[in-house]
Amino acid sequence: MQDRQTVTVLLFEQFELLDALGPLHMFGLLPEYYQLQIITTNGQYVTSTQGINMQPTLSFNDTISAGTLIIPGGAGMRFATHNKDILAWLKKTAPQQHIICSTSTGAALLANAGLLNNGKATTTQKNLDWVSQFGHNIQWQTSARWVRYGNIFTASGSSASLDMSLAIIGHQHGDSIARRIAADTEYLWLNDPNDDPFAPLHLVK
Repeated sequence: MQDRQTVTVLLFEQFELLDALGPLHMFGLLPEYYQLQIITTNGQYVTSTQGINMQPTLSFNDTISAGTLIIPGGAGMRFATHNKDILAWLKKTAPQQHIICSTSTGAALLANAGLLNNGKATTTQKNLDWVSQFGHNIQWQTSARWVRYGNIFTASGSSASLDMSLAIIGHQHGDSIARRIAADTEYLWLNDPNDDPFAPLHLVK
């Protein structure tokens, strides 16, 4: 059996619960392939926007092995985006990862760290004006469910994190496994990355 790949979720105060736990749930259904872990700046628990406390397994003092790094969104992203410790850690750690991904406003952190420059990405369309102020020469896709650009995946809204996670699983282990996970969770996988049915709700054209 091949070595398991780490899936690391970066958490911060007031993160969005579904953005973090949705991907963890999908990857966690394949324990033979993925090892899950949560990291915060100091290794102390953080509280989601919904008021749920999460205890991390790692802090920035720990070294994470190469794998998949997930950046959720949430109300706290407006502070996390300007956190010097988080930005420095991300700039150092992200290049070592096989896959980097964000959900919703998490793309703002990737953009502010310079990881999306001259590339394509998406984010939640209701916050596009705020997110798009970060980074340089980023082609923001306004009707995409998720976008893959090189080894970086960005998802639009919170539920799109599930679709993106299944896409990554399919990319790494085949669509048949991704479809099995979707069926096991009784989830209707929106597997067309270019079609976000929720984009029109935010008057995106």
